[in-house]
Amino acid sequence: MANDLKCLIQKALEPSPWDLGNKVLYDLCANHPYHNSEDAIIAKLWLIGRSYAAAIERRKNKEQQNDDFYINRVAPIVKNSRIDEWLDNLSEINNIELENVDAILETHQRVMLLFELISGLEKRALTSKYLHFHFPNLFYIYDSRACLGIKKFNKIIGRSSRNRNVGDNEYRKLFEKCVRLQEHIRGEYGISMNPRQIDNVLLFAFETIKPRH
Repeated sequence: MANDLKCLIQKALEPSPWDLGNKVLYDLCANHPYHNSEDAIIAKLWLIGRSYAAAIERRKNKEQQNDDFYINRVAPIVKNSRIDEWLDNLSEINNIELENVDAILETHQRVMLLFELISGLEKRALTSKYLHFHFPNLFYIYDSRACLGIKKFNKIIGRSSRNRNVGDNEYRKLFEKCVRLQEHIRGEYGISMNPRQIDNVLLFAFETIKPRH
């Protein structure tokens, strides 16, 4: 396991052909962090959602065309929400620490409920990805590959704690395990990895899992 993890870490730290595309999304959110412009709201949700297979237009009610849905529903609801107030609560936080975990998880839940209001569906993955590009050091990426990849390290990180009624429970469980893996890597190998690099570890771990027949 130790050798496997070390190889995955080394691979996760190497340059990736996806780095430039991700930088475009990071720069987009850095240059347009707020949600007072419908153009910026549409650009961020459209590009992040489509790039990461978590588009907000995947919804329960599809009466409107996708373009109309973004213009008539997505942008106005987000613009009139309290999302900037929620994100401002994290503006002074630079890294994940025990004392700020609740604030991070609560923000994820609030934005997830906002996206659910818009789409009629749970948008746990989209929320994690959207917030990650706004706060790269605070949010881990949630999706099926990450959830399967993290299982490879169960012996190292153990099970998640019981639900403390803070944030969305499914995201909390992955978040907790990612923090533990991050801390293990720092303690065992002296390597400080950010959430993007942890996500790379999980993706590469997922690729090593053989399908069961």
